Amino acid sequence: MMKMDHTNIRLAVRALDREAALEVVDKSIWGAVSMCTPDGTPYNVAVNLVRDGEKLYFHAAKAGLKVEFLRQNPKVCVLFVPKAVLAPAEYTTHYASAVVRGKAVEVTDLDEKAHALRLICKRFAPEFPEEVERRLAAGSAHTTGIWRIDIESVSGKASPPGVID
Repeated sequence: MMKMDHTNIRLAVRALDREAALEVVDKSIWGAVSMCTPDGTPYNVAVNLVRDGEKLYFHAAKAGLKVEFLRQNPKVCVLFVPKAVLAPAEYTTHYASAVVRGKAVEVTDLDEKAHALRLICKRFAPEFPEEVERRLAAGSAHTTGIWRIDIESVSGKASPPGVID
């Protein structure tokens, strides 16, 4: 079977380079994580993610459909759209988007979990750094599910070209 190039954008003028696509990821509050159920049915869920180099982290319950599906098939695709603005007079939408493909890994190492929780909290609750440390000291790294997506590819596009906000 021929391997597809998932980073190819049909309208090349709209394509973002890797760094610009990662900027879209960084500007997004959430991403839509797509995965497959064991019978191949698509499953999608929105999660808050934070990027650390070539890794994305998110927190999750330790049980549930998402976790069950990721454990059975860790291949994921994540869509990020930080902002979209309707342009009715042009019959279009102005937007930037990025797609990350990779492998989801359940984080069990407590040091990596604490690192991920600090990153997540710094991104989504920056005004409460003391509370983060208090919760970590109380054992939240033991009780919180953390997942890492190892980025294998990233692509992005913008319309009109050059729009990233």
